[in-house]
Amino acid sequence: MNRGQAQYLWIYDVSGASYQRWQSYYANATVNWGGYAWTFVPFTADGFTAGVSGDEANVSVSAPATSLVISTFESAINAGALAELSIYEFDTTLSNNAPQPGQQLVGRFTGQVIGGNAGLTTISLQLGSALSPVGSQIPPRNFTTAIMGKGCRL
Repeated sequence: MNRGQAQYLWIYDVSGASYQRWQSYYANATVNWGGYAWTFVPFTADGFTAGVSGDEANVSVSAPATSLVISTFESAINAGALAELSIYEFDTTLSNNAPQPGQQLVGRFTGQVIGGNAGLTTISLQLGSALSPVGSQIPPRNFTTAIMGKGCRL
């Protein structure tokens, strides 16, 4: 049995409205998985780890600097968007053209977009930890006017 792993990245705002849904396994194809269409973008994710104390390190998502990726990442950074990275494992001998039913969820990371950087050909997005050691299961967030509204002036 041959095993493959597919990564799915969902970038969305605090109201749940999607910016993008990307997958990085099924090359040059948009696939349906979980009731949604996932567009192929060849991204990589680094830092998907968990510590002994339960806190998680930041995750970095890198992708080619195409116009779609640049505009999505800029919007996500400016809005303090949320992102969910899921990794599924499956048997590649059954099918390698589309997601199979019954794939095994290996890991999931949910965090807030806290920054990014760009090079000549690649752009990266930094996702903050999904679990705050103090705030239990509430994602730590930067306070922005999109989340909090305008402050009162005295």
